Amino acid sequence: MRPPPPARDFAELERMPAYARIAHLQLVELPQLRRTTAPDTLGYLLGCLCLAYADEERYDEAISTGERALRIATEQAAADDALLGHVRLNLGVALSRSGDLARGLASYLESWTHCRRAGARETLVKAGSNALLALESGQPTAERELAFLQDCRSVFAAAGLWPQTARACLLLGAALLARGRAADAVGVLDHVLVLTESMGGARPTRREAVRLLQEADHSLAGLPGAPALGPGVLSQVCALVVDGVESLCRDRLDRAATCFSRALLLMERRTRDPQRMLAAFLLLVLGRLAWARDDEAAAAELLGRARQELTRIGRAQGDWVKLHAHLGDLDDLRKLAQGVAWEARQGGTSGGGGGRRGRRARRKARE
Repeated sequence: MRPPPPARDFAELERMPAYARIAHLQLVELPQLRRTTAPDTLGYLLGCLCLAYADEERYDEAISTGERALRIATEQAAADDALLGHVRLNLGVALSRSGDLARGLASYLESWTHCRRAGARETLVKAGSNALLALESGQPTAERELAFLQDCRSVFAAAGLWPQTARACLLLGAALLARGRAADAVGVLDHVLVLTESMGGARPTRREAVRLLQEADHSLAGLPGAPALGPGVLSQVCALVVDGVESLCRDRLDRAATCFSRALLLMERRTRDPQRMLAAFLLLVLGRLAWARDDEAAAAELLGRARQELTRIGRAQGDWVKLHAHLGDLDDLRKLAQGVAWEARQGGTSGGGGGRRGRRARRKARE
């Protein structure tokens, strides 16, 4: 009689190559082993076998094994949320890899729910990350998915998983915007810019967040009670202004005009005086650049917009802006943008206040 195979713990099984793991786990098919194995252990092993089959692109076997594991877990270990989370996660992987993204997403969301109850953090993070990937691939965001995104961003933020938090916020912002909730979306999208400010490889995420913010701005600009500009978007404005100033210093006039124009687009919802001072300054500089290109029509339009902006702030503030724009004081333009961004960050996500430079400018103008 041959001796039984050596016992292996679950961690060792998960480290084994897929084919070796399948060969070992197929022992659960033996009737005598099934009869002596507890339902939770059998369900866990079948869940591992489901993933192993999926790793080998044996998707029909993976799905049938995962569904068998789910039946055992549901019928014989229904109170074990950690087990159900494990089985649902691996079944979701098999379904997604086979091309059934809708069922895969549903399985990930079930896994998320069970893992939240069980406090199974490692499986929870995997289920959440896979669900985000499914939503990023274009799966529709219904009410269940919206609730998941709201929960997901708080869980990932509490765990310090900032890339996943940014992804969840971007998807949540897009979903809110699609539902016509632009005022709710702008705060979430602004948070994406804050999270990704120093995150490597986040440029596509930032671009999409800016695009969605501009879409929200079109529906909110000029409306009473519109949310203030947040620290994320004002930091982006500051970066564009600094880039534009540096481009002007290097005689890269077209790039400078592009940077200043993009900064103005991001400030469409400006409501506070320092932001209006910055907008007026940018409009005056853009007007001078258009005049230098002999584009009199564009220059007149930009200068007209600058005059309208100046009527919305105090006379002393307006005089300061006109003087420094006339002198071509780019250092003050840069410092004004930095001050606006700094004060918004100090005030949190509801920021948008003027910068220190703006206050100094106003005092100086009054003197």
